[in-house]
Amino acid sequence: MTFIRAEKADGLLIVTMSRGKANALNAAMAEELNSVLVQSHAHDVRGLVLASDRPKFFSAGFDVTEVFQYDRPAMTSFFGAFMNLYETLFHLPKPVVGAISGHAVAGGAVLALACDVRVMAEGPYRFALNEVNLGIVLPPGIIRMAVDAVGTRHARELFLSGETLAPSRALEIGLVSELAEPDQVLDRAIARARALAAKPAGAFGLIKQTLIDVSGHSPAGSDRQQLHNFIDHWFTSESSERREALIESLR
Repeated sequence: MTFIRAEKADGLLIVTMSRGKANALNAAMAEELNSVLVQSHAHDVRGLVLASDRPKFFSAGFDVTEVFQYDRPAMTSFFGAFMNLYETLFHLPKPVVGAISGHAVAGGAVLALACDVRVMAEGPYRFALNEVNLGIVLPPGIIRMAVDAVGTRHARELFLSGETLAPSRALEIGLVSELAEPDQVLDRAIARARALAAKPAGAFGLIKQTLIDVSGHSPAGSDRQQLHNFIDHWFTSESSERREALIESLR
């Protein structure tokens, strides 16, 4: 694979994102991540750690220079694959721990939300779900993941204001479980994953699914049912103008 590295260690599947400067997500990277996650269902995998080897970045979200140029069919395919990705992480009946070793923004923040536990780097990093600034309406499953993580009040702040959180604030509201020095984030995430993986696997998986069910996630449902609504909003004039302005500002 070009952008993803996966290795098994002591019953854990450690998936490391490794694309460009900031792990900006595109169709090829989403496809690779989905392919790797198939391994997470293996009997000898008791937990998963999602990590990055890019200095200062977990993931900056969608690749603005590429994804923002996708036409409707390409964007439908890409975002459908992205939905598969975060739903697989969120529903995996095993521990999933995010090693947030730097900035986690937009789509990168969504991947972090899909983890059961998040360990974030101390320092000048940010966590942001800023899609509202681009006129983007996220599917309900992503909103529910944030509510699960931080409660309704803080989720409102995240989504409606596009608020950027420093690591200390992320810890304060319960978005992350622990802060660590950047070079210790992966080790701490692995330690937490091992501790959870030591629990009885059957009970862990059933309790996790029950928590998902009682929080309003339909076990038979999927954000893919909302895919065309998302695409319709993506291609509104409001969102298109905001995305074009962002691209222009980066030139």
